Amino acid sequence: MKIEIDKVEYDLSKPNRRQFLKSSIGLLLASMHHPLVLPETKNRNHMSLNGHNHPLIISLRLKTATPLAQLKRFYCEVLELPLLTEQSDEITVRAGETPVTFVPAGPESGEPFYHLAFNIPENKILLARKWQKERTPLFQTPDNLCDPDYPDDVRHFRHWNAHSIFFFDPAGNVLEYIARHDLNNASTGPFTSADILYASEIGFTSDKVEATALELRRAFSLMQYRQGNDNFRAIGDEFGLLLVFIRGRELGRGSDKVREADVFPTTISIRAEKHGSYSTPDYPYLISAD
Repeated sequence: MKIEIDKVEYDLSKPNRRQFLKSSIGLLLASMHHPLVLPETKNRNHMSLNGHNHPLIISLRLKTATPLAQLKRFYCEVLELPLLTEQSDEITVRAGETPVTFVPAGPESGEPFYHLAFNIPENKILLARKWQKERTPLFQTPDNLCDPDYPDDVRHFRHWNAHSIFFFDPAGNVLEYIARHDLNNASTGPFTSADILYASEIGFTSDKVEATALELRRAFSLMQYRQGNDNFRAIGDEFGLLLVFIRGRELGRGSDKVREADVFPTTISIRAEKHGSYSTPDYPYLISAD
């Protein structure tokens, strides 16, 4: 191998002491003027595959007991999201980069509801609040999540360096816009539906949170995100999180319809370093990474 430093060529395939000293000194001098740039170290998350700027969640398929026509009106007319496909037994809307499909729930599924969050530009939480309040009520913020510099319907997740707002869709799904300040995705202009960038969180309910979270991590070589406990774990990173709730956890706090997290059929496709699928006879969850 040959390298060139300040137009002087060194043949490293035939090293000798004098040449080694010359090349070492040359490299040192060169680095003083042209700092050496090393490639990013890969971590074991999907970021290493996607240049640190693509969402984890590729698509979602969720059950609903609410008429599809009602959901279509909400997502396409209220939230102004594009309708991708419509059939008699399913609809798919596009939330930024994420197709979200709703299919009717059978009698065995009860009345499914989910927690689903969407990343928005990190500088637009107040603009998103104003835009959404013109369309739906927002949840009030529990005292421990209040930020004195923000209105009382904006939540401050300090340990995640994020602010968010929550609201319901007609099916009782708990929806969230979250501005993650660790992401370099600020944008200009007013908030519009185009600022709903992609789905970044989906919740899974389990009776054994730690065990389920560990299974997900191993299945796809994902990492636990920041703090967790026996009742809640987050797997992934700012570009996408698989949330694991304990069964019975309160969802919808700050609204007039607090509900307990329960198990409902959930099918999603994700990006991950390790390809494969995850399913278990204990829960109707199917997660695949191609």
